[in-house]
Amino acid sequence: MNAFQIVLFLMGTLVDTSLVWAQVKSEPRAAPTTSVLDDAQWKQVDVSVKRGLAWLASKQQPDGSFESLVSGQPAITSFCLMAFLAQGESPADGKYQQQLVSAVNFIASQQRPNGLIAATAPGAIPIPRVDDHKTGGPSVYNHAISGLALCESYGQCQPEQAERLAPVIEKAIAATLEMQRWKPNRKIDEGGWRYLDTNFSDGADLSVTGWQLMFLRSAKNAGFDVPNENIDSAVTYIENCFLKDDDRQVHAYLAGRRPTCTRAMAGAGVLALAHAGKHGSQEAIASGEWILKRGFKKYNADKPAYGAKWLRDRFHYGSFLCTQAMFQLGGKYWEQFFPPLVDTLLANQQEDGAWPPERAEKRYGNCYSTSLCILSLSVPNQMLPIFQR
Repeated sequence: MNAFQIVLFLMGTLVDTSLVWAQVKSEPRAAPTTSVLDDAQWKQVDVSVKRGLAWLASKQQPDGSFESLVSGQPAITSFCLMAFLAQGESPADGKYQQQLVSAVNFIASQQRPNGLIAATAPGAIPIPRVDDHKTGGPSVYNHAISGLALCESYGQCQPEQAERLAPVIEKAIAATLEMQRWKPNRKIDEGGWRYLDTNFSDGADLSVTGWQLMFLRSAKNAGFDVPNENIDSAVTYIENCFLKDDDRQVHAYLAGRRPTCTRAMAGAGVLALAHAGKHGSQEAIASGEWILKRGFKKYNADKPAYGAKWLRDRFHYGSFLCTQAMFQLGGKYWEQFFPPLVDTLLANQQEDGAWPPERAEKRYGNCYSTSLCILSLSVPNQMLPIFQR
């Protein structure tokens, strides 16, 4: 029995013998099982992930960042950091200790005076809106993903590094809550987040909101003060993104209009509901069914979102969120989803250990795609608290 199987066996035992108040009694699925892959396949996954981590380590820069565009920092470094953490590596000890210490320090160093964690973001206080998507778009993703990575690392750092991180995280939480308080044009968008870019009049979207919610939940798990009402209002927004009266029956990118749907947004919706304790809700199950019908058998399939050609259904982003979501759903959703994805990822890993990015995300480089592939393959490990079932 390998590491994946041991973790799943123990976790499965705990799930079967404990009562969790947040579980919905009617949920029609069992805990995820190791039998989705045989021993030989698990071994292939282990080998593949180790090759990927070794390749990532070779791409770390002297300042602790991982190779990518400036506009993708420090989110790309955060994905890489979490890829190592998901395999049990730690900034406190182990083979990659120094690399992870350097990565954590780099991420924290990118915080602006207003609390935003982004290499390209306005630093003015209070946080301003900007008429520039190159800054206003990526900055909110960088901030939320980086805040999440710091919180997931916080409990594993040496005491002196954790002490330095605490005020960075507290300041980042304040920035996230400040942006959530911005009054949207429509009531349906309350509780969500959107870009800093003033050219986007929509008050919120599921993609940005999903990451901000993960950050807040991770911060709360790490012992930081996050008001329950802010989390509750974010969950309400995500529930508003579900197409209740549409034959698609799935979570959409925006609430109440332009019901564009992607695998990533379906996964984000399921994952957010799981974080809210609504693992077996009908909305989560419906989005799970929608994901199962589409899957990820074709690597780097660059296609438009369902309902809008302007939005791309991105492979790596989608596969990561959907793998997390289907693990949360368990049962047939996990059993039917994970093995085909594993086959696709193993078949498309390069000889050097990296995975190539799709066209839509090519500018962010192979560290982006490789880290997300490793995170997808590492879901059964349950090493990242925010994604534990």
